Amino acid sequence: MLANYNKLKEAINESYEKINLAAKGINDEILSQNILNQEKLNQNVFNLVVLGQFKRGKTTFINSLLEAELLPTAVVPLTSIVTVISYGEKVEITVIFKDDSTLVIPPEELPEYITEAKNPNNTKNVKEVKILYPSPYLKDGVRLIDTPGVGSIYQNNTDETYNYIPKVDAAIFLLSVDPPISQAEVEFLEDIKKYAAKIFFILNKIDYLSPEDREESLEFSRQVLDTKVGLSNIKIFPLSAKFALEGKLAGNNEKLKASYLPSFEAVLSDFLLREKGKTVLLTAINKAVLQGKQLMVLIGLEKKALGLRFRS
Repeated sequence: MLANYNKLKEAINESYEKINLAAKGINDEILSQNILNQEKLNQNVFNLVVLGQFKRGKTTFINSLLEAELLPTAVVPLTSIVTVISYGEKVEITVIFKDDSTLVIPPEELPEYITEAKNPNNTKNVKEVKILYPSPYLKDGVRLIDTPGVGSIYQNNTDETYNYIPKVDAAIFLLSVDPPISQAEVEFLEDIKKYAAKIFFILNKIDYLSPEDREESLEFSRQVLDTKVGLSNIKIFPLSAKFALEGKLAGNNEKLKASYLPSFEAVLSDFLLREKGKTVLLTAINKAVLQGKQLMVLIGLEKKALGLRFRS
């Protein structure tokens, strides 16, 4: 098993090297992105990215996984900066600015840098925030990533999220019962499909609905994913992130059970244990293919331009 993994990894690296060689002098952006993808593959980094429309409860969900009120939440669109959480023995938060300077801050200062209210339109020029946190989910190279929601009135939040899509290995996509899945989410998923080798779907805020209405909402979302996005036989996990976080913080097992989070956690843990390596390779292959296609288009344009030049 390990021998096959290493053999495939070596073959993918060879493909990356060929793309790097071809991209030199043609497109520096493709070259630099490809080098980053190659480094990520070789460092065994796995990006588990939480995505969705604004106000779907992404941040509360992440807090419930981590069993702590680590990231700020609010009733208005809040998260404006990508936040990368990886394993550390103790909590440490580092703000990385667009000029690549850094600042280590205490947890209580985190809202000053990653929220729309405290950092409107990213006037502080934050590139991303990195957090070290002692969670078992984050061992073995897993990075849990909170992204701003798409579709809010803050265009910079949507831009931040779309810019991060090429770095996705696996995605957790949050829908909610209020409102149901939208056209904007359908279009967003079309882009995510190109990069993520695995997408988990969660229907949040089920505590708003009766059991009958919950089933109707789940079925509606399944139908939309099938007919509009082309994703058939998709399992959607019902969830109350609010109940999950409250249950974990209070040690209330009844509320935690009512949140349905334990069912999703069991599936996520099994995936990270058994399928993470395969997903890393599939994602690396997808990205190499996409970069290769982009490069072929550019080479074709270069040849066409040269042909026109010689004919004239």
